[in-house]
Amino acid sequence: MIITRHRYTVKPEYVAQNRQNLGEFIAALTAASVPGLSYRVFLEEDGQTFLHLVTSQDDPSAVITGLPSFKKFQSELLASEPLQKPDQVGMSLVAASGESHGQAPGQSPPSAF
Repeated sequence: MIITRHRYTVKPEYVAQNRQNLGEFIAALTAASVPGLSYRVFLEEDGQTFLHLVTSQDDPSAVITGLPSFKKFQSELLASEPLQKPDQVGMSLVAASGESHGQAPGQSPPSAF
């Protein structure tokens, strides 16, 4: 399983536009119906910091970056001169509860043992 976290902070005046662009991108990604892909976007308490959590069985970058709505989201985000530029961190699942970690009910999460 591939897990990636992206995080960035936008200027207050760009929050609404970023939310709109993300909505368009997520709608297109949902329509693409990529098996095993989960893409979630969170807004932190400060109201300006966005956190994207992507989990996938295979590398989803070609699908994601191929979407016109993603290209629009990305180019407008960078043009907005974010207060904190996007960073990317790969992660590994250590433990999970419920179905939020992308496993089907009844399946165990991946194990390093």
